[in-house]
Amino acid sequence: MCLLPRAQAQDSGVLDFEQYIQDVLAHHPLSAKARLNAQKAEATVRAARGNFDPVASADFSQKHYDEEIYYRKLASGVRIPTVAGFDLVAGYEKNSGYNLNPENYIAGDDGLWNAGIELNVLQGLLMDEGRTALKQAKAYAAIAEQEQVLQTNDLYFSAAEAYFYWANSHQSLSIVKESVELAGNYFENTKTAYINGEKTAMDTLEAFTVWQDRQNLLQSAQSSYVSTVRNLENFLWDQDGNAYLQGRAPEQLESLREEVTVPPYAIDSLEQHPMLQKSRLDITALEAERRMKQEKLLPKLKLKYMPLLTPDGEGLPGYNENDYKWGFSFSFPLLLRGERGNLQLSKIKVREKLLDLENKTLGLQNKVLNSQAQIGLLANQVANQQQNVEGYERLLWAESEKFNYGESSVFLLNKRQEKYLEGQLKLVDLITKWQLEKLKFGYFSNTLEVPGEVQ
Repeated sequence: MCLLPRAQAQDSGVLDFEQYIQDVLAHHPLSAKARLNAQKAEATVRAARGNFDPVASADFSQKHYDEEIYYRKLASGVRIPTVAGFDLVAGYEKNSGYNLNPENYIAGDDGLWNAGIELNVLQGLLMDEGRTALKQAKAYAAIAEQEQVLQTNDLYFSAAEAYFYWANSHQSLSIVKESVELAGNYFENTKTAYINGEKTAMDTLEAFTVWQDRQNLLQSAQSSYVSTVRNLENFLWDQDGNAYLQGRAPEQLESLREEVTVPPYAIDSLEQHPMLQKSRLDITALEAERRMKQEKLLPKLKLKYMPLLTPDGEGLPGYNENDYKWGFSFSFPLLLRGERGNLQLSKIKVREKLLDLENKTLGLQNKVLNSQAQIGLLANQVANQQQNVEGYERLLWAESEKFNYGESSVFLLNKRQEKYLEGQLKLVDLITKWQLEKLKFGYFSNTLEVPGEVQ
């Protein structure tokens, strides 16, 4: 028969498909690369949060000339940016010297403390660079998570595809080997019959030619098998990074992923596809940039207010409502050409991503619907071809019986064998297409059953 017994799938010499997939996702370098996305996401958010880290500063200067201290100035402080859009500031000053600038003069020897707030009233009130970077970083972190899913799915698909083609070439090789053996037996029997005067030389030549054709077909099948084995070994990585096929055989194609079904699929569920999720997150990041560019159209107006805390008699800072510093800074580009141009470019980027999302959504929908239809058609073709092969097998058996009784010819027997061989190979190809189509459906619909521990 064209198909090996299903019991072979439990044999120790068989490379189990599910175990193979788990090993690929556990040890393959591309799987390890996909898992790095989680670390990349964490690092991206951490870097963005750095915009809101407190910053301590200190500045000390002293001038000593002609054995006199002209001045000694010390200013230290801390600035705490907040996600609310304002900065908390605090500091300490202590200045002294004979030639100190009057602006820097501080009464007493205990120095002067200050604490206050700096607030952007117009530009930067609702959105600034720090908050934009943090929002984009969170979007990029979520994108990295979707990238991990996509990369893992890609690896699963490629590894499964390589296994299916390997199983196809393995079964095809077994079928051709059986055909070569059968053709060889017919040739030997015909040659014996010729020697006994029962067959003609033409019959012997025809049997020999058929046997040679089968030999050529065998070499082609062996070449295909070697190629699929080498391709499969691209995914066979163990813990030490070594391939481990070691002469094992694949499971039977028709028994692979038997539990995989293709139920009626709701197109709306495609909204959760990682490819579309990633595109939406790209849009979120670009929207944050667009909002920041929109904010640049406003004037810059920063208010500053700092109460001055004068040390009391014990050296501790004391508050007096009449002691403070305040001020503001204002700027506004008169033509806004750079700002308006950047905003326009940002809007175009968002529009491009929206159009790209629409295209991807439609493309995925069509691929899912097409795959659903193809799976049903291929399942019917497989069932029909199985019956076809069974019919060819019975015809070949009947023709062999007739040939043994001298009621048939080598030509007719070879035709029966050829049809049987073609039917077997076609069945293997149809089963492969059917399995691949189910794999495509899972990939396009994001329903691949990827082992959770390697996500």
